[in-house]
Amino acid sequence: MQDSQDKGKVELVGRKKADWLKIVVAVAVAAGALYGYKAYIGAKTQAPAQTQAQAAEQLVSVKPVVKTDASQKASEYVGRVEAIQSVLVTPQISGEVARVCFKEGSMVKAGQLLFQIDPLSFQAAVEQRRAELERAKATLDAAEKYFARVQNAEERAVSAAERDNAESAALAGRAAVAQAKAALRLAEINLGYTRVTAPITGKIGAANFTKGNYVTPASGPLATIVQMDPIRVSYTMPDKDYLDQLASFKKNGTVYKTKLILSNGAEFNAQGERDFEGNEVDTSTGTIMMNLRYANGDGTLIPGSMVRVRTKPLKSDVVTAIPQTAVMADQQGDYVYVIGSDDTASAVRVTLGRDLGELREVTQGLAEGQKVATAGLQNLRDGMKVKTADRAYDAQAASGDAEETK
Repeated sequence: MQDSQDKGKVELVGRKKADWLKIVVAVAVAAGALYGYKAYIGAKTQAPAQTQAQAAEQLVSVKPVVKTDASQKASEYVGRVEAIQSVLVTPQISGEVARVCFKEGSMVKAGQLLFQIDPLSFQAAVEQRRAELERAKATLDAAEKYFARVQNAEERAVSAAERDNAESAALAGRAAVAQAKAALRLAEINLGYTRVTAPITGKIGAANFTKGNYVTPASGPLATIVQMDPIRVSYTMPDKDYLDQLASFKKNGTVYKTKLILSNGAEFNAQGERDFEGNEVDTSTGTIMMNLRYANGDGTLIPGSMVRVRTKPLKSDVVTAIPQTAVMADQQGDYVYVIGSDDTASAVRVTLGRDLGELREVTQGLAEGQKVATAGLQNLRDGMKVKTADRAYDAQAASGDAEETK
């Protein structure tokens, strides 16, 4: 009996402990659920705030406004030497070459005798025309004297027809004299053409006809003369290079010097002068013809030879410039975002100049040292707070150092 009572007490105590254990577990589960719910609600509350903070600070890359040398760097072009004047010496009359009066390949002066064509027949023609002129003068003299007598005679003594004939004879005599003078002048000109002289000063080539050859105006040139001093160098330049040089020339005057590199690699020692430019751009190549003039007293530059023309700026052309990626455009024109010391973006209108490759010249609107946004511009607005890429990197590095310290 006593054993039954003791066994019942033990079972009652066990059930009470189990009930308390269930209560403790239930309370713990409820507390955990409550904590998790609060954490979830707190996270949802903080997320919009963090998103707004991130949106308020747009991440951008910035570059400074700089001063740079915009003058064109040294450029090199292929050129050809050309004679400013080149003359084909051609006979003006027909005849036999009596003498060749120059040394082939030598320098000749304007007016120098080159060829002598046999003058005998032309001298005879001059004498003949001179005699014809004298005869015409004599005929005219007789006609004028007769006409004078007719005019002085009484009106009844000379008929009207006779008077008219006398006057006509005098007029015809005057015309004959004029004609004879012209014929004599032509004969003298032809006689002068027997002396073939150099029309220009230059270097003469080979004689195409030698003594004894019969030549005519249709025979072709007797020789060729090319001017050697001064001489011209022609080359083609891309139209962009031409416009860049033209802009510098208008702004600063002569700002380029040229050098000639000969086919053997030697540098020509004379400085060329601007001669003239072509009047149009070649549409097939996009280039324009340029011409320089050089003193060539020693004959180093030979017409037809190839050279290299090297252009180099005399002085730098310093301009204000920004990266091309900073430039934005709308209907009102070009603008950039300037990032102030307080990390605020300000839209600033600018006037752009020349394209300098990765940079763009700015002629108005910016000053050296200002910072402009170059990346992250898509959502950037005037007055927006920004975080520059370099500061974001510094902040991230500082955070990493703090974590390592912990």
